[in-house]
Amino acid sequence: MFIKDRPISSKIIVLDALKRRIDVNHPQHGYVSSLLRRAEIGYQGEMKVDRLWKELAVPTNALLIHSFETTNDIGNSHQMDTLFVCPHFIFILEIKNVSGTIWYEEDKHQFLRRKRTGEVESFQSPFDQVQRHAEMIDRVVGRLGLSLPIHKAVVIAESSTIIGSIPEEFQIFHAIGLPAELKKLLLKYSNTALSPVHYELLTGHLQSIHKSGIYAPRFEIPPLRMGAICECGRGMSFHYGKFVCTCGMKSREPLYQGLHDYRVLRCKWIANREFREFFLIESDGLVNKMLKRLDFYYEGSTKSRRYLIPENIWNRN
Repeated sequence: MFIKDRPISSKIIVLDALKRRIDVNHPQHGYVSSLLRRAEIGYQGEMKVDRLWKELAVPTNALLIHSFETTNDIGNSHQMDTLFVCPHFIFILEIKNVSGTIWYEEDKHQFLRRKRTGEVESFQSPFDQVQRHAEMIDRVVGRLGLSLPIHKAVVIAESSTIIGSIPEEFQIFHAIGLPAELKKLLLKYSNTALSPVHYELLTGHLQSIHKSGIYAPRFEIPPLRMGAICECGRGMSFHYGKFVCTCGMKSREPLYQGLHDYRVLRCKWIANREFREFFLIESDGLVNKMLKRLDFYYEGSTKSRRYLIPENIWNRN
């Protein structure tokens, strides 16, 4: 089986940088922190389900893409938690990492959860989400002149969650049930639906349209903190090749973290002036030396030169 591992979502990366750059006393800081926590919980659940796939017996030529993303001809985006493709069928999973008791009111398209505290909250319907994805994949398959059974399911990552009233036409199960559900499909579709040539055509096309998107916040972003930020939360000043904090911390890591934040929140390219403004450094010559030591790829002549900040400039972990 060919597996495309799940990358950390751009939503987590962007929200993490925003949380660091928004003043802790600003009302938006708490909101961003809440969004980030929910995104991280969802990601942890997805990773829990991902690990199960490594233990499953599936066709050797199967394609498994964790976090399949694409945009259709009219600009609508699709992000599928898991897309499994084999010559027998396609299986699309929507993964939810929620606790408490969950149920679905079909007439209202309302997915509800009762927390252990008794509080009830509503979520976007995962059944509508996965149905939308299935219809898109069906159109992709059809445009290639092919036909392949498409199945979809909602998977609950948290083992203690109680699955309440769900209409029978919607498939939902705990992550532990994934091996059994996949086995059922393999038994049901024991004969291949696509020839090797057609299967290669389909998987090649799916991989070609798989493009990871960049999360764009739908809320107003307040003024961001500039400069290098210490682990203690204070701003740092630059002295003799290192950033220094009043708490005593001296390190070059805040430089890489700051460049990461600039790339994520502003632009992957940075010029000398932009570097000085962001890191609160006055000296043009000092910044030139810093940029030369960083040895980034650059474009342009000396005055108009801009540097490409590498995607992996800083590892948040």
